[in-house]
Amino acid sequence: MTQMDDPSAPAVRPAPGTFTVRPGVPDDWDGLLGPASPATLSRRWITLAEGRVPGGARTLALNGEHGPSVALVGGLVDEPTGHVRFDPFRVLSGGSAADGVAEHGPHPWRGRAPEDVFPCCLLMFPNYETAPAGPDAHDPVAVGRYVDGLVAWARDNGMRSVAGLFLRPDFPAFMNALRERGFDVVPMVDRCDLDVTWQDFDGYLATLPRKRRFAVRRELRDIGLRGVVVGERPIRDEEPELVRLRHQIVTKYGGVPDAEREAGSLRHLREHFGPENVTVVEARQDGTLLSFSILVRDGRQWTVLMSGTDYDRPDASFTYFATMFYRPVELAPRLGITSMAYGLGTLQAKKLRGCTVNTLSAAALLLDR
Repeated sequence: MTQMDDPSAPAVRPAPGTFTVRPGVPDDWDGLLGPASPATLSRRWITLAEGRVPGGARTLALNGEHGPSVALVGGLVDEPTGHVRFDPFRVLSGGSAADGVAEHGPHPWRGRAPEDVFPCCLLMFPNYETAPAGPDAHDPVAVGRYVDGLVAWARDNGMRSVAGLFLRPDFPAFMNALRERGFDVVPMVDRCDLDVTWQDFDGYLATLPRKRRFAVRRELRDIGLRGVVVGERPIRDEEPELVRLRHQIVTKYGGVPDAEREAGSLRHLREHFGPENVTVVEARQDGTLLSFSILVRDGRQWTVLMSGTDYDRPDASFTYFATMFYRPVELAPRLGITSMAYGLGTLQAKKLRGCTVNTLSAAALLLDR
């Protein structure tokens, strides 16, 4: 059975076996997450960046006896958005390959026109990783029923395709269910994470190859000889120095700097997570800010969200790595942090500093109508 979402309908628990698509993310969403679920699948992370989900976030759920059995977040997309990572048409047709997204294909929608695939029912959490939630998220039978319900709902409600972006590999039952039902599943992007297995900085260094240990010590010695001091502090109400360095990084990568937008993003992080959970790790020389990284705490996980470096100052060399890696890995065990999420991009630099790499996938199914 499938059920069309109705924002005005009373809050009645759907019958077991019913597939529903409803606007927004329910207040009790986090109750569906297992203890090992990534922090970025939680409701407060979804609502942090909900605008990235085309058409607005919706909850797509297969319902059981006591609530959702399997559920994901996604949206209903009517047309291409052009976004390099969030537009399923651009990703699956190969339009993002030059940007390192689904770089090697295959691209199942290559040569297709937008009208062939839209409207599209899209599974996508907004923080670069997507996975099923619910008590049966790892059960092969349940996730198979979920995918059947998803496809039936999409077909019954006029969708031309179903797609998923940023699908995590550690839910093999779900990935197998997609493949068994005819979805093309292709490598999309690589993400980096660092498990904290050490008790101090020397313990971290011991996890690295010998040559890399020497290189880290040399980098830290060099910045120390330049009089650079690396430390940490809570985020403040206003952060003009961070905004200045954000201008540089936006410009470096071809963007148009916007001081109001950057300042607003920093205030939003502070208000959304609470200042006690947002740490600024910074490198300064004679009081001048050279580099910074922002880490957001959620339980025992740190997520590295923003950074900036003063590219106009030669003494800023290597301070990026000091604020992004070396000081955080020293602090992490003291604060009870057990994992650090480093996300996408700069893959080789992160691997050299101990990160593990997992490939996230995209999936696509064209519907016969």
